[in-house]
Amino acid sequence: MTIRIITRTALAATLALGAFATGAVAESTVEELRAALVGNTFSGDMGGGGYASYFAEDGTYEDASGGGTYEITEEGVCYPGTDFGCYQAQVDGDQLEWFQNGESAGTGMIKQGNTLE
Repeated sequence: MTIRIITRTALAATLALGAFATGAVAESTVEELRAALVGNTFSGDMGGGGYASYFAEDGTYEDASGGGTYEITEEGVCYPGTDFGCYQAQVDGDQLEWFQNGESAGTGMIKQGNTLE
């Protein structure tokens, strides 16, 4: 009986570590992302440098490089027609962490409105 308990404990620990090692991310829902981003500005670090991006209500974004279109889907915040792909995000109050392929891709703050103006 003791061996069964040890085996179960080892299996549970292996499964938990496996989820951690694969980069399992507790993503925010589509609704949470929309509520946090649409009509607001993300300001933070991504890809080794600081940037800010305003997410307009009409599905366009604006940043220092100009802008384009975005979509918030089950896959995350996606940038159609670009090489950016989709980013999952975890929102915690005004803090946001971006993830891509299960790994952190950047962090920053969500600021109310368009702070780029």
